[in-house]
Amino acid sequence: MRRNVLSVLIAVFLLAACTGKEPASSPPDGRGLPGQRSQEVELLFAKAHVLWKGDSCAEPQEAVRILSEAIAQDQDFAAAWAYRGLAYSELGKREEAFDDLTKGIRLDPKAEYYAGRGLVSLRAGVFSAARRDLDYSLKKDPKQHRAWNILGATALREGNAEQACGYLAKGCSNGDCEPLQRARKDGQCK
Repeated sequence: MRRNVLSVLIAVFLLAACTGKEPASSPPDGRGLPGQRSQEVELLFAKAHVLWKGDSCAEPQEAVRILSEAIAQDQDFAAAWAYRGLAYSELGKREEAFDDLTKGIRLDPKAEYYAGRGLVSLRAGVFSAARRDLDYSLKKDPKQHRAWNILGATALREGNAEQACGYLAKGCSNGDCEPLQRARKDGQCK
């Protein structure tokens, strides 16, 4: 039961990373600067996000293909690297995912990219690396609900339900209550 709950929580966190909501709220430039990318590269980035529907990445393989094309045309496009990393993660390609998110972080050290890389480490079972990236994400943006929720999933994997519930509550107070609600429903949290 605990493993199923954890699998669901990890899936929720990963899929939340692929909603496309954040790129829609900012320009499709990895550094948040409008007009710094060619129209073709911005169009490729937008095409990749069409593949994300709601909370699921419908075609991660196609997203990887499109984002690879964008990266080939613009090696400095942090968001393309980071989101290709998330797509690789959905495909179970942990090394590629970690490497792409690292490249995105080097180009633009956004809190959300650190949270994404923390998720990749969590899925690989490397809890210390997950915690390190999630802690750094939260130092950059303490209201990063995704990082709090992934930290909660990490604590669950480590067998610390009390700590996990505290992290999930912080994720909820910062805008995403679904993981906490699932943990409560499954008896992990009160």
